Amino acid sequence: MTSLENSNASLNREAPNYLTNRNFRKGLTKTFSASWSNVEIRSIIQRIRSTQNISIILDRRIDPSLKLKLDIQNLTLEQGLKNLASQAHAKTVLVGSNVYIGPEKAVSNLKTLLEIRKQELVDLTESHPRLKRRFLLLSQRKTFHYQDLDQPSEILEQITEAYQITAKNQDLIPHDLWSHSTFTSVNVTEGLSLLLIQLNLTYRWNGQETQIELIPIPASVTITKSYTPRAKSVAILINQLKERFPDIEIRRAEKTVSIRTTAEVHEEIEQHLNPRAAINKTKPQTINAVPIQRRKFTLRVKKAPILAIMNKLEASGIEFHYNAKQLQEASIDLNQLIDISVKDASAGTFFDSLFRTLNVSYAIEGTKIVLTPK
Repeated sequence: MTSLENSNASLNREAPNYLTNRNFRKGLTKTFSASWSNVEIRSIIQRIRSTQNISIILDRRIDPSLKLKLDIQNLTLEQGLKNLASQAHAKTVLVGSNVYIGPEKAVSNLKTLLEIRKQELVDLTESHPRLKRRFLLLSQRKTFHYQDLDQPSEILEQITEAYQITAKNQDLIPHDLWSHSTFTSVNVTEGLSLLLIQLNLTYRWNGQETQIELIPIPASVTITKSYTPRAKSVAILINQLKERFPDIEIRRAEKTVSIRTTAEVHEEIEQHLNPRAAINKTKPQTINAVPIQRRKFTLRVKKAPILAIMNKLEASGIEFHYNAKQLQEASIDLNQLIDISVKDASAGTFFDSLFRTLNVSYAIEGTKIVLTPK
């Protein structure tokens, strides 16, 4: 489906500066009220994009001229967008700093494919340690903006050039003309998946993370996870899960169960097994705006990637700014494994410990850490 924003396509729209990372997450928790009657979904989305500064991606298969009657009062923006999607018989999922609205099946596949592709990249890197620098580049977050009448093949070219990869089977991409949108702050997995899901395609890695092969999405998209029962036997757990989730594939081990299903069902299983954690997960996350220098840090980990610790700190409101290419050229590997054991440490002590094995300098600026090679 060709989905133009209006009959007068614009071929030179300025790239928007949407909220990213913690500011994006914070924006979704803001109270939102609005009302529309008999208004096209594309117009509603464009209005929300411009007033809330949030990237929203409407799947090409949803009719952009669909007219909605929508009344949102005192909900979070995230819940308001879920209500909007529901009226279009669609669902939402957060990818990078974007809200993707797509058909229910596409959203389910996207959630699962994101986990599969992410794990594939990690497995490739672990099996080839010399590829860690490559992994750093592919993990870097970038923004891709495209204009009205751009073709999906052109958007794919943007992504592959940015991450220095080539793509096989590009003939699977149909000729189509898309309306303008932006993939905001995505890594390579998220960028490729947001594009290809709309074409019912995915990809697999060839070689050493320098080439992808486009492939149709399989009829069944599932992943396998293992669970350890808490305060109940494996047999009891299996019976409960089979009763509640009759379509899942279960394999029994001595003390665990292995389950093969979609990412969405895995989320439901995790909520079923640990309802208290699920309640905490649904509460709006507050962002800590306290300057870093005024905080105390407690952390004990062994053999954890520095980048994983940084990602965890970002969830608490700390921003990391660095030039990935510059670090790569200086042979600085943010995926290096380290051990840290600190309790109520000052910011200086904590970040000295975090970056002690890297040849980097860091500067603390409010809630921001700036990294540069020494």
